[in-house]
Amino acid sequence: MFLETGSSLKISQTPDGLFISFDRAVVEEYTFGENRTVSVGPIEAQRVSAWNGMAFVVETLDEQGTLLTESWRLESAGAVLVREISITRGDKQQFSTRQRFDRI
Repeated sequence: MFLETGSSLKISQTPDGLFISFDRAVVEEYTFGENRTVSVGPIEAQRVSAWNGMAFVVETLDEQGTLLTESWRLESAGAVLVREISITRGDKQQFSTRQRFDRI
């Protein structure tokens, strides 16, 4: 499963997607409306993304059936970015967290 975290983010948007840099070290690329296989070394997973209202949602499903769901949305008139993360396997949630990033 692919899960990047950090205490600071830098987000760049293009007409086709988002680039999110975590602590200036790791960059994740999310393409709007993607449906593709992503890999890190020998690990492969299917990734889809779409807008759900005002939230951008990315779902990544690995070969063992573990689903990583990330959603990104703005709150407080755009001053706060909220990232919600959950990991489920079958019907059972394995992990869930919410991160808040204040604009500086």
